[in-house]
Amino acid sequence: MDWSLSAEQRHWRDTARAYATEVVAPRAPELDALADPEAAFSWDLVDAATEYGLRLAPLPPAFGGGGTDFLTNAVMLEEIAAADLGMSVVLAQTWKFAQLLMELGTADQHERWLRRLVDNRRGLMAASLTEPQGGSDNVLPYAGVDGGMQMSARRVDGGWILNGQKHYISNANRADSIIAFARTDPDRPVRSGVSMFVVPADSPQVRFGVIHDKLGERLANNSEIFYEDVFVPEADLLGQENEGLADVARLLRGSNAYAAACTIGVARTAFDRALRYTSQRVQGGRPVLDHDDIGVQFAEMYAQLEMARTYVFRAAWAADHAKSFDPKMAAVPKLVASQIAFDVTRASLEMFGGSGVMRDTGIEKLMRDATIFLHSDGTNTVMRKKIAADLRTRVGNGAADSLWDW
Repeated sequence: MDWSLSAEQRHWRDTARAYATEVVAPRAPELDALADPEAAFSWDLVDAATEYGLRLAPLPPAFGGGGTDFLTNAVMLEEIAAADLGMSVVLAQTWKFAQLLMELGTADQHERWLRRLVDNRRGLMAASLTEPQGGSDNVLPYAGVDGGMQMSARRVDGGWILNGQKHYISNANRADSIIAFARTDPDRPVRSGVSMFVVPADSPQVRFGVIHDKLGERLANNSEIFYEDVFVPEADLLGQENEGLADVARLLRGSNAYAAACTIGVARTAFDRALRYTSQRVQGGRPVLDHDDIGVQFAEMYAQLEMARTYVFRAAWAADHAKSFDPKMAAVPKLVASQIAFDVTRASLEMFGGSGVMRDTGIEKLMRDATIFLHSDGTNTVMRKKIAADLRTRVGNGAADSLWDW
């Protein structure tokens, strides 16, 4: 493995950094401060992402993309999140579900759905998994038929009829197309009874409800979706019937690395701002940074962030080399990075003293953003449970002696 970035990866990093600093960063504080969560989203930022070549970066050139891999995407997301977490999530959601469609879809689905995404210069993607009564039970997943998502997909002539409600769905009300998860076999648990369908977001039977008013990550909209007798033709079943969650686990290997990279971007900005502030703020007759205990704390924060980034790089590299992918890599990076990012951002806020809780410093926004991925993409408690389940399986099948091989 070569951990240095290639010339192409540096190009994409620099492109993402330019987009972040020139376009996103100047707008983010203003949009974040808007009371209406729906208004915090900006199509101008999406337009600019298209102009910079970022909106479709992971897709192959035939579909307007750059063919970027998981590692390159993680590097770009850190750069964008350093300017604003919400905008990195808007793109990350589109990237990972476009990648899923690319890997799992048929040639016909590629031509219809990916071409539609390319042709719409504001084309974004969403995936609707979480329901009011089905969150963590979908992620572990729960083995009983009474838990997890309950949205139904009923087979009819020529396709399926979808009925149900989803909530907390990133990009839902802004998407061009949505990957909908539904129970195709209500007598099985979610792990073996859920299928995926590609649904046009402008279908008259798809209705969007409340735009959730979030603590942070406000530039990304999350909303309810109501599927009301939505007809989906057989041709828009994505993957195999009843294999939806298994396909996601197999193909969205880099999703957790994406989330982790976003959290590092937030903490990185908090760290940089605190470092500059303490180098200028004088207390006790010298800059705050010159006090030994403060300098030592910054050293520890830096080491923690570097450790988290190294883990993200390793996880993204592993996602690009699927044959050797360890399933724990779909849980550990987000668990580690989100906790480190939260701790570093909290410490950075404290470096500002009383100014840290004032909105005009911008640190409190970063603190709100850093909170999000303690819960998003599966709570950290659930991530620990997934890791524990894998460890128990390894012991049970006699593979514990290979635990440290990679």
